[in-house]
Amino acid sequence: MPPVPLANSARRHPSYALAAVALYAAGLLSAGPSLAQQKPPIPDDPECLTITQASTSTFTISNTSCPDLSVLAAIELAGGGTLARCFVKKIRTQISIASEGAAPIINYQCIEGAPGCSAEILRDMFPECHAG
Repeated sequence: MPPVPLANSARRHPSYALAAVALYAAGLLSAGPSLAQQKPPIPDDPECLTITQASTSTFTISNTSCPDLSVLAAIELAGGGTLARCFVKKIRTQISIASEGAAPIINYQCIEGAPGCSAEILRDMFPECHAG
């Protein structure tokens, strides 16, 4: 028997229309969020940032692996002597950093908004990191 449109089935069998509406509603409830509403999964242990040397004393830190997410990073810059500077920075795409000594070091990185990842938590983890 060929498929019968919903309007025709309702005229022939009123109970079919009620069943069709119930099945349609059940399908909507079980469908879950649409693809447009779903957020990308947050990696547990991200390695999103890469460091490249732009010039003699300038480095670029780029968010190459997690382009749709903001990354919080605790970044350390080596000083001329034994003193190092450290700061927490949010990186969406990339930042440039002047460093006379050596390349910056990313001590820690996490996806902003992931459990346990906020600027305050990173500052508590690295109390020597004040700016950013």
